[in-house]
Amino acid sequence: MQASQDFPGTEFLRTRRLVLRGLRMTDIPALTELNQDPEVARWLVEPCPTDYLGVAKIVFHANRDYLLRPGLGVWHTSDRSGRFVGVFALAPIEGSDEVELGTRLLREVWGRLYSVEGARALCDHAFSNVGLPYLVGLCHPRNTAVPAILRRLGFEVDGETLHFGNPALRHVLRYDAWLAQRRQHDIIQASEG
Repeated sequence: MQASQDFPGTEFLRTRRLVLRGLRMTDIPALTELNQDPEVARWLVEPCPTDYLGVAKIVFHANRDYLLRPGLGVWHTSDRSGRFVGVFALAPIEGSDEVELGTRLLREVWGRLYSVEGARALCDHAFSNVGLPYLVGLCHPRNTAVPAILRRLGFEVDGETLHFGNPALRHVLRYDAWLAQRRQHDIIQASEG
């Protein structure tokens, strides 16, 4: 890649209100601002770079992963008007074969259920397109919002663990539980239609 070029930032997924696309170097300022918010960082259990080079590394590695592990990665997320709202991820957990569902949103969009909408679409993608047998969700042990979101998606608590040396509450969504939930959702949609 030449210095004058950026990564393509190809659209990956679209929901009713959100657009997920590949990360670009031009996203570094927005990603840095997100990572620098102390209220956002307070609940993280993984490293959160707040300097230009650290964030650039995330963008570079994400674009490498799009090629090496199709269907997995970290995606820039905007609302339908194009305004950046955060990132969603299907991230391989280092040292294992597991994949973590993740989200990090700007504080001003908390409470709009973007986390549920984007995470549900990624769960559907992970099971339908990537063929994963299960997904993992990790959160800070004192975080009450994330476990509620994960339960809504069908995840079950699977104990505590360490993630990057930090204590984390572990949740798991297995393919069969996701499939049962999708079937129930389809039945409800059909009865309302």
